[in-house]
Amino acid sequence: MSKILIGLVIAAALSLSMTGCEKKPGEAVKDAANATGRAAETTGEYLTQKKDDAVKAIQEKIDFLDTKWQELQDKAQPTTDEAKAEFQKAKDQMAMTLADAKTKLVEAKDASADVWQKNVKPEIDAALDKAQKLYEDTAARFGGK
Repeated sequence: MSKILIGLVIAAALSLSMTGCEKKPGEAVKDAANATGRAAETTGEYLTQKKDDAVKAIQEKIDFLDTKWQELQDKAQPTTDEAKAEFQKAKDQMAMTLADAKTKLVEAKDASADVWQKNVKPEIDAALDKAQKLYEDTAARFGGK
């Protein structure tokens, strides 16, 4: 997506600079290059801000799920051995899922905008969706929703 946006900005900059025929071709190309550089810089800043906002929202969701999970563990009291084993399995799965999301969050902070969009964000989203579903299923089974 960012490559398309940059390409459109470059094309627009070149078109605009070429319409100013009063300038020498070298000056028009230089102006276009400067405009392209400014556009690319602005696009990069936008994508970085967008990623930073998403990282902040992901951190908040992880914190929320951590809190809700802790509350569920405090409330749930499985009574049978089978229920206790199921609950322990859910606890283990949630610990791994949240740890995976937290690891991906650390990766996200250092990832380029392109790597963020293609790799890291989908992996974090999948981990958070899994954690959310696990929480909901366990809360429905053991109470405390």
